Amino acid sequence: MYRSALLTSLFALSCATADTKEGDSGAEIIAGPPIEATVRILDATTGGGVADVSVEHSAGDTTTTNSAGTATVTVTGNSTFEILLQKEGFIDHILFGPTAEEDFEYVTFLASQMMVDMVLSMMSISPGPDTGVVIVGIDYDDLRPAVGASASIDLAHDNPWVISGNMMPMESDTIMAGGMGMVAFSSVPPGDVSVSVTPPADADCTAFPGGGEMPQAPVAASQVTVVTFHCR
Repeated sequence: MYRSALLTSLFALSCATADTKEGDSGAEIIAGPPIEATVRILDATTGGGVADVSVEHSAGDTTTTNSAGTATVTVTGNSTFEILLQKEGFIDHILFGPTAEEDFEYVTFLASQMMVDMVLSMMSISPGPDTGVVIVGIDYDDLRPAVGASASIDLAHDNPWVISGNMMPMESDTIMAGGMGMVAFSSVPPGDVSVSVTPPADADCTAFPGGGEMPQAPVAASQVTVVTFHCR
């Protein structure tokens, strides 16, 4: 997602082999195998790797990115992951999505608080302190922006916006030619959000990395939630 989105915390660390337990409904829940998720974090302004970002697994494990902006954590396969990214001067980001049984790399931008404030000011958006931002990245498998794809969410929000070909924010829910492969929703109240994507013509888009529909993602105040779809 080299020209996409922004943002991060991971779900459940699994045991070394598949595990079975009973859920609240009495049905058996089968935990998937442990897999590796490598996060590569790029500065939204320069495009370079961001070092010393705290990458926190939702189970409590924490590591930091190296000089190239990468860090690897263990997550549960056939489940969901939730990763929290934190660094002084940057707004907190949550990366979220479904997993399969394969290791994966998740490339994302990290935006400074100053940059987020500047973009929202340019869009004449004044979000309240108790709302968050949802970023929907939509790329082809080779990380090209999926031009013509659009996104929607089921929680309240200001007018959605994208980054156009001249790298300026514009009101739209549809990815533009020459722009970034992302649609942003500001002033989203905390809760669980459902995200839907309409693919470009002659393409199909699924939740990254596990495929299928995107599970409901968490939204928190003063935070950016990032979900990604890949098209083919």
